[in-house]
Amino acid sequence: MLTDDGGQSLVEVALALPVLLILLLGLVDGARAYYFAGVVATAAREGANYAARNGTATLTQVTQRACDSTGMVAFGSPCPALTVTCAFANGDATVGVTYDFSLITASIADAAFKVNPLPIHAASKFPVMTAGTPCAS
Repeated sequence: MLTDDGGQSLVEVALALPVLLILLLGLVDGARAYYFAGVVATAAREGANYAARNGTATLTQVTQRACDSTGMVAFGSPCPALTVTCAFANGDATVGVTYDFSLITASIADAAFKVNPLPIHAASKFPVMTAGTPCAS
């Protein structure tokens, strides 16, 4: 008796392929989120360092310095997805940076969970090294 199992393999691949693709895209999204977490942490450190070394730094200047350090846009251009907060207290300049990260798998993820955009936040604190009050508006 002869049997043809060629169709069975095709059906197995058709069932497994969507699951494997979702796992692959999830892995890519996780790697991108990890990368942007590092970029946001660097932006917070750079903004806090700038505010600590410039006693007359305004929030706009600190925001632009943090934006420029990300490399997401051309130097000197605003970063629309980046939110920067700056505070001066107890001799320290504290800068917080939040980035609204958009998932590649947004349509799949939003069907199950409402996570898009995913906020990535980092904060940094440096002691102020010059006279003045940084982070003033």
